[in-house]
Amino acid sequence: MEPAVDTDLTDYEIEDRQALERRYKTYSVEALKAALPVDDIFVAHAQFMRAVNAVNRVYELARETSMPQGMYLEGPVGTGKSSVFRYFKTSLPRKSLFGDQLGVLTVRAKKNATAAQLVGAVLRCYGYPIRRVGSDTLEPRVNITKEAIRQKKTRLIGIDEASNLLHSPNRRLTSAKDDGTSATDYLCEVIDETCIGVVLIGSERLAHLEQTDPALASRLTTHERLENFSYDDEWVKFASAFLRQCVGFDLRLFLSNAGLKTLHRVAEGNVRTFKRFVTECCLCVANESTQTLQESHAAQAFRAVFGGGSGLQCPYAHAL
Repeated sequence: MEPAVDTDLTDYEIEDRQALERRYKTYSVEALKAALPVDDIFVAHAQFMRAVNAVNRVYELARETSMPQGMYLEGPVGTGKSSVFRYFKTSLPRKSLFGDQLGVLTVRAKKNATAAQLVGAVLRCYGYPIRRVGSDTLEPRVNITKEAIRQKKTRLIGIDEASNLLHSPNRRLTSAKDDGTSATDYLCEVIDETCIGVVLIGSERLAHLEQTDPALASRLTTHERLENFSYDDEWVKFASAFLRQCVGFDLRLFLSNAGLKTLHRVAEGNVRTFKRFVTECCLCVANESTQTLQESHAAQAFRAVFGGGSGLQCPYAHAL
């Protein structure tokens, strides 16, 4: 019997789950116990905290004024956009989330999201046992979401994979500017009537929100972007801080100028790729019951993370 598939998982979450399953088959229990905490290390680098502060501003102003408050956060895959909202939410004092922790909501937009799907996702956050919202029940359930926002004193809603709310990039436009979708029309209605703050998190398609959905863009005036690191002082600070937090592992191989430059080339400045590679290196080290990273470990990790068919050149291949 085939295992059930969680259709709410994003592509990168499915990829991470597959990587974790492979690790359990490849490494010893002891190695996993020693190395997997590396994957949970967090470094609050400059552009990440700039985005967090922007979210916090929306949160503080939402519902305090009739002026719509919102922002959209876009950038390449793996730069930490979703982590920004998770970090902001977990850093709030519990009293800020109110007794039932509904001060801040997080939902995920599915591909080609409709207003009905978005309404259903919001209602599930409030615990309504609704499996499906149809066109015949959409309007009353839209009203339920607005009433729930008011009653629960929700201040902010973050929508991950928010690029899925917009029209397909292949859609033929009938004018220089588009009219949005049923999902974004629902968001505009909720923003106007409840004064809730909205944060959209998604791909670089959001950068063109003013052209694809000017009505929603007029309500979300703050635009933040996370980018892959260039090889500069910010990369050196971020990577060095992360590596030094890998307790129990001697990663001096990476901490030299040459090592940090090679790491940047391997990860192409991408935070997620960097974390995945360093975690895999620590797994290779721990699997041999040692602590010091050698180039042979880095070469094994490179092959495990990128695979033999990736076409990428391993800078540590000579050590095998």
